[in-house]
Amino acid sequence: MIDQATLQTATYNIRHIATGQYVALKDTKRTSTLIVLQDSHFEHLAWVLDKLTGLEDTYHLRSFLQNTFAQTGESPTAGAEIVSGTESYPWFIRPAASGFGDFYLISPYSDHSLYWTIVKTRDGTNAILTNDPQHHVYWEFTKISA
Repeated sequence: MIDQATLQTATYNIRHIATGQYVALKDTKRTSTLIVLQDSHFEHLAWVLDKLTGLEDTYHLRSFLQNTFAQTGESPTAGAEIVSGTESYPWFIRPAASGFGDFYLISPYSDHSLYWTIVKTRDGTNAILTNDPQHHVYWEFTKISA
């Protein structure tokens, strides 16, 4: 775990708190679906977090392996899959309520009422957006490098 004050530009693993699974790309295509895995292959699990200047708690998330960005549609909706692509996409990543430890909520910058989640707990489950803040929406960032 990292101190909330240090969530800066660096490479991280992103772990789903409820299941312990990590965010990964489904395959090595330039556009891929984001899934969660109990995996140990560094390159599949590494995400570069790029803090955007002048925007509080706003970042680009880029796959270390593919050099593609986590994104969703221009008008994100509940149930939409989180995918990777070549265009950068801003994400609003903020600490969960105090008392939850170093856990974070991840939302599209354009709609803070949507959150990253997973629907099922098995390996290979797609990461999607939900509008239910109680539905397994907490994530942990573990810093790999600066």
